[in-house]
Amino acid sequence: MATVRRSQPQGLAALLAAAVSGGFLASAGLWSAPPAEATCLSAFGIGNSASCSSTLFGVAFALGQGAEAHADGFFGASFAIGNGASATTTDSFTLASAVGESSSAAAHGFLGLGLSIGGNANTVVAGGSGSVLTLASNWFGNDNDVTVQAGGLWNRAGNYGGTGNVITTQGSRFNHSRSIFGNNNEVSTTGGYGNAAQNAFGSGNQVIQTGGTGNLAKNFFGNDNPVTITGGYANFARNRFGDTNELTIVGGNRNLASNIVGTGNQVNVSGGLFNRARNAGGSDNQLSAGGANSRFNFVYNVGGGGNDVSAGGPGSFNAGFNVLGSDNTVKAGPGPFALAGTVFQDGRTVTKSGPGIAINNIRIGGNLTVRQRGDAEKTAQANTDKPTRKPAAERLGKKHRNEERRARRSATSSDAGE
Repeated sequence: MATVRRSQPQGLAALLAAAVSGGFLASAGLWSAPPAEATCLSAFGIGNSASCSSTLFGVAFALGQGAEAHADGFFGASFAIGNGASATTTDSFTLASAVGESSSAAAHGFLGLGLSIGGNANTVVAGGSGSVLTLASNWFGNDNDVTVQAGGLWNRAGNYGGTGNVITTQGSRFNHSRSIFGNNNEVSTTGGYGNAAQNAFGSGNQVIQTGGTGNLAKNFFGNDNPVTITGGYANFARNRFGDTNELTIVGGNRNLASNIVGTGNQVNVSGGLFNRARNAGGSDNQLSAGGANSRFNFVYNVGGGGNDVSAGGPGSFNAGFNVLGSDNTVKAGPGPFALAGTVFQDGRTVTKSGPGIAINNIRIGGNLTVRQRGDAEKTAQANTDKPTRKPAAERLGKKHRNEERRARRSATSSDAGE
């Protein structure tokens, strides 16, 4: 009996040991599914594997053949869904999610968020060492590359649909790059503060903002349009519709380069303050405004093709324009207060370098007007000095009277001689 009583506790212990070990095995099965299911989960450092890993305060989950998720930072989470998908987080308070075959998402820095949702073969990277509050996201589309590079504060980059787009935001603070639909677009913002580069629809566009503060480079519809701002403050370069239009702003403050419809137009602003260059319709037009230390110069082209319209240079308060004409050359400045333009004209050259107005054949002010006024004065003076001729009848009567006087004098002289 004693032997039996001793065997009962031993049997119970063996049973408990089997249950506990079975429980651990079951729990291990929850953390790491068989390779055939291509699913893994690691949470709080438990269940780490080659495909899923986490730290004490992280969670990583992967679903799909070859999918990987790694949460290597402090309070980080990584989720990868799709064959060959991968998600990685580092540093602190970061989240990365990649949903799509062969897509990847990564989040770094402090408060970084990297999302790739839908589509295939997309790459998203949010921040890096020293980054604070960064957001990089791709929503659908394929083969897109969206990156917010290391450093900076509250920088963002986003792509919404389309294929083969490259969206980049680099450094500094409060910068934003975005592409909405379209294919093979390059949109980037580099350095500076509060700058933005945006493309909406269209393909093959380059929208690039470099340095400066509060600048916006934008393309809306249209294809193969380069829109560029380099430096300066509160400048705005914008293309709406049309193809192969080139818009450029270099330096300066509060300048505008704008194209609305048309093809092959070049709209440029070079430095200065509050200079404006706008093209509305037409093709192959060249517009330029501003220059070093220039201010308040305006250039407008409405319709027509092959026009060259410029204002400013080193001067200020000048304006040049063309309205519904082609192959015209219009230049205003350096001024100041020079206005030059063509209206319903073709193949005409109109320039105004000093103060005044030159529109088609109309000239007001400047040297040309002074010369015209001098010739008129000379003509008036010559007409004033010349005696006024009397009527022909009056001249004939006077002639007869003179002949009669001479005849009487001759008769008087003959009588005196006798």
